[in-house]
Amino acid sequence: MNVLEARRARHLIIRLDRGEELPAALVRALDEAEARAGWIEGVGSLEKAEVALFDQASRTYAKTRVLDGPCDVVALSGNIALQQGETSLRLSATLARESGVGLQLAAGELVWARVYGLELRVTAFDDLPLVRVFDDRTGTMQLATQSSALPALAGEPPRLAPPVHAAELPRATPPAPAAEPPRATPPVHAAELPRATPPAPAAEPPRATPPAPAVEPPRATSSGSAELAAAPLPQRPIRPRQEDEPYPEVGDSVTHFHFGECTVISSDGERIRLRQERDGRVREVSLTMLRIEPPTVDAATGRKQFRLARKN
Repeated sequence: MNVLEARRARHLIIRLDRGEELPAALVRALDEAEARAGWIEGVGSLEKAEVALFDQASRTYAKTRVLDGPCDVVALSGNIALQQGETSLRLSATLARESGVGLQLAAGELVWARVYGLELRVTAFDDLPLVRVFDDRTGTMQLATQSSALPALAGEPPRLAPPVHAAELPRATPPAPAAEPPRATPPVHAAELPRATPPAPAAEPPRATPPAPAVEPPRATSSGSAELAAAPLPQRPIRPRQEDEPYPEVGDSVTHFHFGECTVISSDGERIRLRQERDGRVREVSLTMLRIEPPTVDAATGRKQFRLARKN
């Protein structure tokens, strides 16, 4: 069991209008409010939704189930945390709709939805930096604080009291080198010492994977965030798309009607993440509500250039 306490909180009331999409629209609103950690509750109606359940036996998400048509949000809850340096949501919903045999209920993790009208209350924890870390005992992403997540990424078991190791990091400085070894288990500090010395890049094999340096946003974060990408994350369900549709891939350039010139840094088949050229901020957009114009190719670099415009 792990207990985390927040003593400074803000309460945000967010309304999503008809046609906006979850989770992309909510992520944008939270980024504008600088809410990086918190809890979510909501009520309202959806035009269409997709839910999925986590299969504990296979440790993967089952196939998404589509609710194609109006449905009411009986209950919506979730949380906010950082994952690989970006705002991440986990939303669970209970939905109700009329069917040919009467009232029908569906529940699960809310993968995607198009809003009819939705009102949300967000409790933002300003003094509790939450992150998601992979739990190899369950195969799921679990909440932790940034300070407690760092030892786990270095290969230490969660039961070694991460907050204690976080407090011992300053003691590893030159003033007390002789007194330090007795306070920590030798295997742990033996593995951590190379990370505090200049040869640190050689001790981080995950960064040597070919795609990692080009597409991972954690380049702008600490080494702890970069190592999150090396954990075996569970495969989240994605929405299929038509093969003949023009679609920006990782490394392509796009001109977004609102964000301007951007570079595609990741994609899950339904949403793409963009890094703005002007300030380096990362944005997540859903392509369902956008018109993708046929790309052009830069003769000098060979990169594709897409234009993303709002659908009429």
